[in-house]
Amino acid sequence: MQPNQNQAPIPGSVEIIKDKLYWISDRQAPRNQPNAFYFCIDQDLVYEPFFADFGPLNLGHTYRFVTELEKLLSDRTYQQYAIYHYTSLDSAKRANAAYLMGAFQVIILKLSADDAWKPFQSVKPAFQDFRDASYGQCTYKCTILHCLRGLEYAIKLKWFDVRKFNLRDYEFYERVENGDLNWIVPNKFIAFSGPSATQKDADGNRTFTPEEYVPIFKQFGVTCVVRLNKKAYEEQRFIKNGIKHEEIYFLDGSVPGDDKILRFLEIAEKENVVAVHCKAGLGRTGTLIAAYVIKHYRFPAPDFIGWIRICRPGSILGPQQIFLLQKQNWLISLGKDSQIWNQVKQIAAEVNIEKRLKDLQLGPMSEADKSKAEKGDQDQAQTLNKAKLMNQTSNSPGLKK
Repeated sequence: MQPNQNQAPIPGSVEIIKDKLYWISDRQAPRNQPNAFYFCIDQDLVYEPFFADFGPLNLGHTYRFVTELEKLLSDRTYQQYAIYHYTSLDSAKRANAAYLMGAFQVIILKLSADDAWKPFQSVKPAFQDFRDASYGQCTYKCTILHCLRGLEYAIKLKWFDVRKFNLRDYEFYERVENGDLNWIVPNKFIAFSGPSATQKDADGNRTFTPEEYVPIFKQFGVTCVVRLNKKAYEEQRFIKNGIKHEEIYFLDGSVPGDDKILRFLEIAEKENVVAVHCKAGLGRTGTLIAAYVIKHYRFPAPDFIGWIRICRPGSILGPQQIFLLQKQNWLISLGKDSQIWNQVKQIAAEVNIEKRLKDLQLGPMSEADKSKAEKGDQDQAQTLNKAKLMNQTSNSPGLKK
């Protein structure tokens, strides 16, 4: 690949690969720049919001972007061209475009998350932080750097391999009509939407029954299902098919007590592959999976929130965000003798996990979130499920109720 040395970079652009790859945000697409090729994904890779959330873009979109950009850079047709990834001034589009370019550097160029983010640190205006999928104000800030750090550690742990990632399966199973499930920790944790007793809900929308999940879970090696929400099906429908079933109920939108966390850890530590659900498979589900990952991998809570939202958008909401930061040190202390940690501590050192843990800045939980933490957020899961169904239905004309 020959670098393009004929033209100076466009003012305001961010250089990613010297004399070759740039990122730019502007009111309109650059024009009339000789020996330059521009591309924009603002309308092609689109986040599906639950409420006011807008990113990060999911693992499927991330994979599509980094692999297509890799092909573009190796295409002889553009060998003498400077390549520009253009995005608009829309704050949500800018944040997702910057995340994608950061992910390209982490996944394809194999830079650290911090090095991948350095070119963007001085960009003005500053990037908008991602927020959760809950209704109402969000005081917790999920930064692009958190997402990149979560992605980096996940890659080091071999939870994501761009050369082996199955895009077809990811995009198939994430859909409501195909089970609404995602791997969070490959070969350990699946997060999924709560099964129903019947194939239709009260509004006539398609739902999955335990019997429909059984062959999928058998294929993925699931040995146990953990239910966190109110009973909506008979657990025997899993058990009679050879899959264990456990129940750890706590209120929708709330946070679990220490006893519930310890019970979940006990179950997860004795099972091979665990499929976890609440009603939407987002908040309560993500919170308890996070507890296990923080304990055994010392995965910094902010970085794991970034990772799980890349895997399964909308995960971990409201008070659950600050709660995980508050519980981080306790969970790590529980894992001081963890065999998993002893196996991965060298990998963790490569991404400066101990420093990231020490640098954690713990802000206060808002009064509204304190109330939700204790009393829950009634009907939150139902609202999330409806939003996801509406998004996927609008993007798939053939989807039938």
